[in-house]
Amino acid sequence: MILLGFDKYFDPTPVVILFISSMFGMNEVKNDLFELEINRWKQTFWNIGEVAFLVNAYAEIICMNPAANLFFDGKKDSVSETLRVLNQGDHKQTPVKIKVNEAINWFYVNKNVFDIKRQLVSYMLVDFTDRHQAETALKESEEKHRLLITQMAQGLAVHEVIFDHAGNPVDFRYLDANASYEKLVGLKREDIIGKRATEATPWVDKSWIEKYGQVAMTGQPIHFERYDKYIDKYFEVVAYSPRFKQFAVIISDVTERRQAEQEIRYLSYHDYLTGLHNRRFYEEELGRLDIPANLPITLIMADVNGLKLINDSFGHAMGDELLKKSARLITETVPRNSIVARLGGDEFIVILPQTDIFEAVDVIADLKAKTVNDKIGAVDISISFGYEIKEMEDQDIQEIYKRAEDDMYRHKLYESASIKNKTIELIMNTLYEKSSREMLHSRRVSELCKSIAGEMKLNKDAVNQIAAAGLMHDIGKMGIDEKILNKEGRLNFVEWQEIQRHPEIGYRILSSSSEFSEMSKYVYEHHERWDGKGYPKKLKGEEISIQARIIGVADAYDAMTCDRTYRKGLSRPAAICELRKNAGTQFDPEVTRVFVEKVLDEEF
Repeated sequence: MILLGFDKYFDPTPVVILFISSMFGMNEVKNDLFELEINRWKQTFWNIGEVAFLVNAYAEIICMNPAANLFFDGKKDSVSETLRVLNQGDHKQTPVKIKVNEAINWFYVNKNVFDIKRQLVSYMLVDFTDRHQAETALKESEEKHRLLITQMAQGLAVHEVIFDHAGNPVDFRYLDANASYEKLVGLKREDIIGKRATEATPWVDKSWIEKYGQVAMTGQPIHFERYDKYIDKYFEVVAYSPRFKQFAVIISDVTERRQAEQEIRYLSYHDYLTGLHNRRFYEEELGRLDIPANLPITLIMADVNGLKLINDSFGHAMGDELLKKSARLITETVPRNSIVARLGGDEFIVILPQTDIFEAVDVIADLKAKTVNDKIGAVDISISFGYEIKEMEDQDIQEIYKRAEDDMYRHKLYESASIKNKTIELIMNTLYEKSSREMLHSRRVSELCKSIAGEMKLNKDAVNQIAAAGLMHDIGKMGIDEKILNKEGRLNFVEWQEIQRHPEIGYRILSSSSEFSEMSKYVYEHHERWDGKGYPKKLKGEEISIQARIIGVADAYDAMTCDRTYRKGLSRPAAICELRKNAGTQFDPEVTRVFVEKVLDEEF
């Protein structure tokens, strides 16, 4: 009770109860209104696919839609940081990047005051990531294309087609061109942009204007290669229409490729050494020419004599010169409508369409006269010829070829032997010119061999043959470098390995001639040893021919007793002592005994 200044007290309880009741009622009303606002926000933002949430004055999220729930999932602690980022700047125009699930996403932010009195702010984040990435990629692509166009090696030019009143293309105007186009065609941009083709390039072919006009009108691209005679280049051209009534050309300089293709095509039908047609061309051309209209057809076979011997003795460079000279002589002599080809090695063939036997005989006579007195250096040029004629349509052209080849080989049998003997004589003279020491050595060895063979009671022919073999025992040195042959001082290992090739080279030279084929074996074996430690085949004892064993002793004795630049020759007694010491190891003991006792007249 409360005393009010009267005799009675006033009881405030009912009033308090009434006040409290009214206050609770107002809060319930307020809560109901708040719920209504939240529901209104939900109706607007709940089902949209974008992130939306409602924030109070204390920067607390009081409501969020399912998309926002996923957005903030697992990072409730970073809400304040996210709001700080969202509240910086105007992100309606400029997107902001936010990390979402370890990935960077871009958003536009719509921020609105939802309830001023309650200070509720609504946020909606529109995901701009895909579009942002697309725009970035587009910008990058545009930059790449710009760089591609300006810096690409291919020339690019854009044109606009000009039509007459009837709608026919009569010209085109240059709209743009890149730097490579300028470089490739030799025309400056400032000299062609905006100008007609007939003005900038008066030599333009009208047919190209029509072709490019079709591209511009139909949109159908074309691809071709063409040769520009004004700048001497081959171009690969792709023409397409970027828009109606326009065409663009992309040109690539393919001059080197076309030249390489032409070179390959040339080599596929020509002999690289002589420049003549090769066997492949001959076979195709023979098939083409083998028709009744070309009868009679004469085939002339030619074979250069002694080529292998020249290669082995003077080197392949000399042999190549012999082939080139022979090819030139044949080509210069035969009629102009003839087909001359090198079949391979030392063989050539000539196809003469519409050539009868009388004409063929005259051609053969001219060929022989042309080559008979010609030389390569000191080497005579010798070519054997043979021919056959196809006179009837039913004759097989391959059989004609076989007969021409047989005819050539019949002539070669005696012509080749003659030239080989001359060449071997030339080889010996050339070797002696290279080294006078070799000439004197060979002659002394020949005399010693003849004496040993005589004392061993060999017949006269054998004695003469071994004397000749002794004279030519070092013919293989013709294939050895002159610097090694005349070196002052001892040979090193590599030079010694080279010197050891001379028996084999000598064998190849002499075996090419039937006259010297027998003694080629003796030359091949003359550095073999009785104990099997020689070269090149390491033959042992009587596996070595008696002639080679005789040459071996004579050669060694003369080598020991002759002065060299790096040593003085041994005395006669010292050399004999060496022969005795090495008899039965290096030398045939019986040959050595006969040489010492019978030829040198000394005790063995």
